[in-house]
Amino acid sequence: MSEAPPVPALDLADLDGYYDKFFIEDAGEIRHHLQRLAAANCALTARADGSQDSMSTMLLQVDATSLWVDVPTNRALLDAWLSAHHLRFEGSLDRAALRFSCNPGWLDSHEGRPALRLPIPVRMLYLQRREFMRREPPPGGLVCFLRLAEDTEVEATIRDIGGGGLAIVATRSAVKFAVGDVLAGCRIELPDIGEVEVSLQVRHVLARGSLGYDATQAGCEFVDLAPAAQRKLFRYLLQLDRDQLARRRRDE
Repeated sequence: MSEAPPVPALDLADLDGYYDKFFIEDAGEIRHHLQRLAAANCALTARADGSQDSMSTMLLQVDATSLWVDVPTNRALLDAWLSAHHLRFEGSLDRAALRFSCNPGWLDSHEGRPALRLPIPVRMLYLQRREFMRREPPPGGLVCFLRLAEDTEVEATIRDIGGGGLAIVATRSAVKFAVGDVLAGCRIELPDIGEVEVSLQVRHVLARGSLGYDATQAGCEFVDLAPAAQRKLFRYLLQLDRDQLARRRRDE
């Protein structure tokens, strides 16, 4: 194996302190979570620092000082990864979002196949679903398509959304929410991320004049959220927080 380059300095770019209390900096704990990711064959989303292009990869192996990930087949993308100041990874494991950055990377091999070897990150965001506060999407920016029958969908506005659930508003004439009901096969189109399918269990129902004469609101919990859907939701929530932080800076 080739000689490893020096470990980079601490990356301070992740939301600029917005989630500081959820960062892990203990090397042993970071390795533990990375090893869990590798053992569970969890997919990671990777992108070069400063780029909007991302792709899925796999964490192949973790040892005391390094980790190995699968390499992209596109040579231009691989070159971008190799030259990036930092390579950013996002994934999820057991209802928690994990986010870390590391670099520089260098070409190596894993079990006889090409792999990208990187230094162990010096810190990691470890954020469980319950720790995501509810966020309000931009007005009119997010809807949920409720599947009421095999060929019937009703559009509901999402008032707020978090790691564990959401609040939706729909017309009472179109759907009657009842506490305990499970709405399976619902769809949410996350801007710049893609569609996720979720099942929702109604936890409480609110009907009041401020919502409109024919409007009703339901607070719902995600049920049996698939790992892929969970990763997309985590990415969307982090993006909402980044946007909120950027707006605060502009207003200062």
